[in-house]
Parts: sequence; C-alpha cells; structure tokens
Amino acid sequence: MNKQSGFTLLELVIAIAIFALLGLASWRLFDGVVRTQQGAGQHERDIRALQRAVGVIERDVWQAVVDSVVLAPGHLRLQRSHWRNPLDQPRSERQAVTYQLQGGALWRESVGEGTTLAQRQKLLDDVHSLSWRVFDRQRGWHRETARGSAPLALELIVSAGRFEQVRRVLLLPEALP
Repeated sequence: MNKQSGFTLLELVIAIAIFALLGLASWRLFDGVVRTQQGAGQHERDIRALQRAVGVIERDVWQAVVDSVVLAPGHLRLQRSHWRNPLDQPRSERQAVTYQLQGGALWRESVGEGTTLAQRQKLLDDVHSLSWRVFDRQRGWHRETARGSAPLALELIVSAGRFEQVRRVLLLPEALP
C-alpha cells in the first residue's frame, strides 16, 4: 500500500485564490477606513478653523465700544476696549478692528489707538461669500449702519470650504442687560 498524503495542485490553486480574495477584501476595507479617517480629519480641521474665526469675531463684538460699529459694503469696522495685553506693552485701551474679504480669505486688521502699527491676521481661507447685517430698533435688519442709531446685534453669514452657509447672530454690548 503506497498511499501518498498531501494536497493536489488543484487544491493548492484554490487555496491560493481564496487567500488572495481575502487579502484583496481586507485591503479594500483597510483603504476605506483610512480614507474615511482622512476625510473626517479634514472636516474636523475645517470646523476648527471656522470656530476659531467666529470666536475672534465674537470676542471683538462683545468688547465693542457703544456706537463704534460701522458696517459698509465689503467690510465691518468697530472699536473695541479691554483687550488682552500679554506682553505688558504700553498701548491704549482702545483698538480699531476691521474685517474684510480679500482674495477668498477673511482678514482682520487691528490698530491700537495712538499708534500707526497695524496688525493683519488671516482668519479664514477658502471663503466663498461673506455678508454682514446689523439690527437696530428703528430700522430692523440692514446691510449698513445709520447715523444716530446704535445697533443691538450683528449677523454674520459666511460660506467657506465645505460649509455652504453658516449664520451667527452676535449681541452687541448695548443689547445686553
């Protein structure tokens, strides 16, 4: 009795084919997980950039001086007070701040009272559209500020990156009790 044990060539080819299919399926699954993680990471970075930009605007609006908000086509200008001074540099308590959209980016420019040195900061990239409105008791919502009427709220509508439209209404100090 000469009984040989082992696998036939056909059985080996079938085993290799099954192993290759399992390997290909595992690779596709792994690739899908990596791509999803990269997409989620980019989405998270976009959300953080938008939150950071809105946070800076919100801080400036909360510290705005009464009757200093000027809204004109293409930009927002206000004067803020009580701003941080981490380096204890000599400077005034007031700061003129301007926001404007240039070249697809939202820019913030600030100048301390009594100085000519302007600090320019890019807040947000890939901005498709930006609009501002102010609310006052006499006229309601408007795209420009009027003389003699102090705005109570500021509305920001921005379209940036993958976010089609983000709307934020910020109360000005005059509106707070």
